[in-house]
Amino acid sequence: MSTYTDLGFFATDVSFEDSAAIVTGSSRGIGRAIAIELARQGADVLINYNQNRDAAEAVQGEVESLGRKAAIIQADISDLDAHAKLLETAHDAFGKVNILINNAGITRIADILEETPEQFDLLLNTNLKAPHFLTQRVANYMVENEIRGCIIYTLSISDTMASDNRTAYCISKAGLEMSMRAYAGRLATHGIKVNGIAAGVIDTDLSRVRIPDYEEAAEKGYIFMVRPGTPEDVAHATIAAMRLYDTGVVLPASGGVMTPLLNLRTMAELDMNKS
Repeated sequence: MSTYTDLGFFATDVSFEDSAAIVTGSSRGIGRAIAIELARQGADVLINYNQNRDAAEAVQGEVESLGRKAAIIQADISDLDAHAKLLETAHDAFGKVNILINNAGITRIADILEETPEQFDLLLNTNLKAPHFLTQRVANYMVENEIRGCIIYTLSISDTMASDNRTAYCISKAGLEMSMRAYAGRLATHGIKVNGIAAGVIDTDLSRVRIPDYEEAAEKGYIFMVRPGTPEDVAHATIAAMRLYDTGVVLPASGGVMTPLLNLRTMAELDMNKS
């Protein structure tokens, strides 16, 4: 029989009470929804923003209205030197950090035949290098302080569905999934859970422009999509990934887009159906 008394996020009944989370890119969109949902579950939250402090303060107000503590920090996640300040601010505000949500990310449109090295580096530095090394810093902090925490990566269906006009974004998310799996294996013996969420077509500033294309594809039967997703859908999946009895896995939040489908209902009647 197991002798563990503190199973953290591997417990059968995961509790968020007295938890403290860092949520990168949490002033708007998916990060905002995750921060608010974590507070609703009982966690204190460090809200990270890059440019829009007013939006971050609005999220702070919502977290505090739920009875939880909230702190704000301006930090460009792609600046690795800012990571220490991020962790220190959260620790000073809440006394510990046992949750990290790697959510911040950017995208750019560029034909793969015209994409520049500068555009490529911007995407890879922000979406892959930054969360990989922020995870390293926070993971070492958890190990040193014997904190059985949880780390969640906001991934994307684009880590498996290639786009020739968003190639750097797709590559960054594919690499990020491998980062998640590698950390999950390394940290399991320390009781730290690491999972990912494959976000689909979500109604946010980042991906709203893509929604009509997916809706048209769904209407033609090329893909299945119940509806465009909301940031709250991803937030709910994030909580599920934190409660899940598993590590190193990706939970989908894509509304069926990744479901294999060949729908012929819009085609003319097939000859074989005629008697």
